[in-house]
Amino acid sequence: MELTEQDIKQLLQESLVLAQAEPDKGDSTQKRNQNRSRSWVSILAAQLKAQYSTNSDIRVFSKYDKANRKDFGLNELLYDIVVCRVDEVASSTHKKKLYYIKDTIWQVESEFAHDSRQALIDFNKLVLGSAQNKLFIGSQVRKGKEDLLLNVLKPAARVCTGHVYVALIPHPAKWKDINGSVKLWSMKAN
Repeated sequence: MELTEQDIKQLLQESLVLAQAEPDKGDSTQKRNQNRSRSWVSILAAQLKAQYSTNSDIRVFSKYDKANRKDFGLNELLYDIVVCRVDEVASSTHKKKLYYIKDTIWQVESEFAHDSRQALIDFNKLVLGSAQNKLFIGSQVRKGKEDLLLNVLKPAARVCTGHVYVALIPHPAKWKDINGSVKLWSMKAN
């Protein structure tokens, strides 16, 4: 099932609304922002899981979801969120069912630091993968400054395989002050 750019934006917007509605946890601003960021990843992963729920061969991996631990022995695979198609093979000795990654549909990385260097470091992870779709989510910058950040990410986006998307959402520190909206870009040829 292929998601359109509009589908992606809507999924991100719904995830943001849900994350903003989560109760705050943490004694300091830093801890609250970390927890908001964690909620964001968990909610987005859950939204992607719901999107692909009719496909039993598709799995969504994320740090905070233990659903894949029994079959794979871990929660996450290299990225904040990975959506992949799996298949099975029998183990060599006892013919126990083992699972392997057959195809990667989505690789998702979030980085909320207000720093283009940190954004590029996390974006570089997407270059390494083979997913059909790659999504980087960062913090919104001041109005009119988006092009500066996008220009930093563009060279890496150009060498990615698959469809490449960049979404900017409000920084978690601002979630209780504003009703944020998602801004989404996709890499087109050239």
